[in-house]
Amino acid sequence: MPHHQTDILIYVLISIFLIVLLGAFILFLVDFIRELRYLNKEIRCNHGAERVYWIHQRRRLWLSLLPFVKY
Repeated sequence: MPHHQTDILIYVLISIFLIVLLGAFILFLVDFIRELRYLNKEIRCNHGAERVYWIHQRRRLWLSLLPFVKY
């Protein structure tokens, strides 16, 4: 029976790890969407050079998702 208890403990630990990982991903996604909405609002509200700046910031936000791009 000790083998069965070990299996249950491993499943519980893996489940906790996956729940924490999912929570971190959801928090990241909420933050990303909030930032994207803000940038899109600024793009709609501005013209000229300021608009170009906000478009550049939005492009940087999207590129930040790629692990090998450093800004």
